[in-house]
Amino acid sequence: MSGHDPERRRRAHGAVVRRHLVTLGLVAGLAALLLFSPKIAAGASSQAARPGITPPAGPGTPGTTVAGVACAPGVRQVPWSAYAPACIPAWHGHNGGATANGVTATTITLVYRLAATNELQELYALIPPTTVGTNDEAVHTMQAYVNTFNRYFELYGRKVVLRPYNGQGNFITEDTGSGLAQAQADALTVSSTIHGFADMSLVDSSVVYTAALEARGVASFGLYLQDASWYRQAAPYQYTTGPNCTKGAGALGTVLGTGMSDQPAAFAGDSALRATDRVYGVVYPDNSTATACAQQLETALAAAHHASVVDVGFTFDPASLVQSSADAVAQLRSHGVTTIICSSCDPITPVFLLQAAHAEGYHPEWVFQSYFAGNSVNQDSFVRNELAKSGASDEASGILAIGTASVPRVDQEAIRAYELGNGGSTSGILPSYPFVYGSMLYFFDLLQAAGPDLSAQGLHAALADTAALVPSKPGGQLGGWAFGPGTVDPASDYQILRWSPTATSAQDGQQGAFVACDGGKVFGFASAVPSPGAGRVPVHSQPACPS
Repeated sequence: MSGHDPERRRRAHGAVVRRHLVTLGLVAGLAALLLFSPKIAAGASSQAARPGITPPAGPGTPGTTVAGVACAPGVRQVPWSAYAPACIPAWHGHNGGATANGVTATTITLVYRLAATNELQELYALIPPTTVGTNDEAVHTMQAYVNTFNRYFELYGRKVVLRPYNGQGNFITEDTGSGLAQAQADALTVSSTIHGFADMSLVDSSVVYTAALEARGVASFGLYLQDASWYRQAAPYQYTTGPNCTKGAGALGTVLGTGMSDQPAAFAGDSALRATDRVYGVVYPDNSTATACAQQLETALAAAHHASVVDVGFTFDPASLVQSSADAVAQLRSHGVTTIICSSCDPITPVFLLQAAHAEGYHPEWVFQSYFAGNSVNQDSFVRNELAKSGASDEASGILAIGTASVPRVDQEAIRAYELGNGGSTSGILPSYPFVYGSMLYFFDLLQAAGPDLSAQGLHAALADTAALVPSKPGGQLGGWAFGPGTVDPASDYQILRWSPTATSAQDGQQGAFVACDGGKVFGFASAVPSPGAGRVPVHSQPACPS
């Protein structure tokens, strides 16, 4: 971490060491669990098939898909999706039957852990159900997407079956680093009782839970972002749409350390700060995952010769967030910080940080680095709730982020997919449906690319299959996706965004939304497969952002 706080740096190093010790323990457990189980070599071709299993036709082969779409070179399996793989003609033959736990000749079991009532009460005290949604809405939305994708994707004689269940674990407890025994019990239920192939518990998941699933050989499509090394160590069981926080740190290092450095803090709410060249401070949840991500952000800023002057970790505990946020903000202000970077930022913490800054009469620039995949922490409804709960509307114009600006709701493929699976209606959709759509689409993309001989190893091998998983079309609602050898996640580009209190949200039609700066220009993640049309961040310049 920053050289300005040796004690913080010592604690951060210890947290990372603990993280790797936990990972080593999980890997050892996983090795024992899998020692007597059939294995498929990781790194094999995603379309390779064992003897007796019928291989599919190559991507773009002329014919008709399982959904009746005319397949040809350049046609996608789902014609209206910017992210679907290259089409293949309808497959017929033998798929190998039970190729993995949770897979039969006709089904692939996808699991969703329902949040307990007490968890929801804690969550709803901070984020209302009209913003984040309910258990019933989450299951209904997931099922609608499963209905649509089962129809369009080639799954080689199988269909995905969604299995919600009531677990013992509590994601809020797990987010504070506790609840390991309950998470492990849930993972055992998933692997041995439900026989789940993959889990997609979204916000009701946690790092502790997905690690327990990994140890049981269950793939998970998690919402919480880790660094790139985490996913490499956890392969082939943990997946994200990204951008993993290594990509995010590199992008912020470029935007803040190279692009916006040596410039006044033009978006601050305080005139004195607006006349001051930017001074960066980093605040982050003091857990091993977020600490590792914050370290990478510090490294990226330092590489651009604009290291932060202070970094502040705090314990994510709803009972103490008021005081820890006040302490953090006071420390940042005392170091002359003009621009606060909320690293691994969730939808709850900014409520308390904004509230503390407002109470001090301190109006810096804010940069929100999403803790959730697909920049989904920065949904318009979440930021609107943060500002309302904090009572800090005077902080609103200073909020910046990287991500993808929303496209109009009528043009969103997530809405079209939901309607197709829900009888033509949007009734019952989860308010935070972007959580679900990207992960579900990614899951089905990999299922098709993996071929009929399905396993977690096959999913992972598919990430390198550029013939099947072609780059996304420009202008998609999830930003750019691209695949290739070494891919950790598909996220390939981003925009610089600024919060506008007066803009109308494309997500829900309400006032207050993130808008794209620089005329919507797109920039590529340095560690990603290049995104077509992505540009380079201008050096030492202010982004041109609508107010």
